[in-house]
Amino acid sequence: MAAILTEETIRRDLHPEDAIFALDDGRPLTAEVYRKVWRQATAAVLQAHELDSPRGRHVSALRDARIAAWLKNSDQTAAHVLAVAECAGMSAPRLAERFAYCLRKPTGDEIPWDRLEAALALPDLPSQPTSTARRP
Repeated sequence: MAAILTEETIRRDLHPEDAIFALDDGRPLTAEVYRKVWRQATAAVLQAHELDSPRGRHVSALRDARIAAWLKNSDQTAAHVLAVAECAGMSAPRLAERFAYCLRKPTGDEIPWDRLEAALALPDLPSQPTSTARRP
């Protein structure tokens, strides 16, 4: 999709402020036209249960889900957060505000205590003490 859009942008000599999708007279698409195309596109590719989910109903929900996945499935360095913000078309502070739940670190309640305890456990000691040599 990115290659197709890049090719179209070059073919039409579009600038960053130009709309890729526009009405015949060059004006930007209206919200109603955008929603109609969205409904047609999702109906063509999604299954019924997906259409009834929030991701199928709202354009922004699909976009937000993708941004959240980018943030959650990464190392969350400042450079990565800035790159995601740029791809999403928003500032890093706005991204951090909107997707704060994706950037938080685990709290005490989320620590897997059982796994931590197992990792730090001492080996079992023998039940019978072993004789040790004594110094004179």
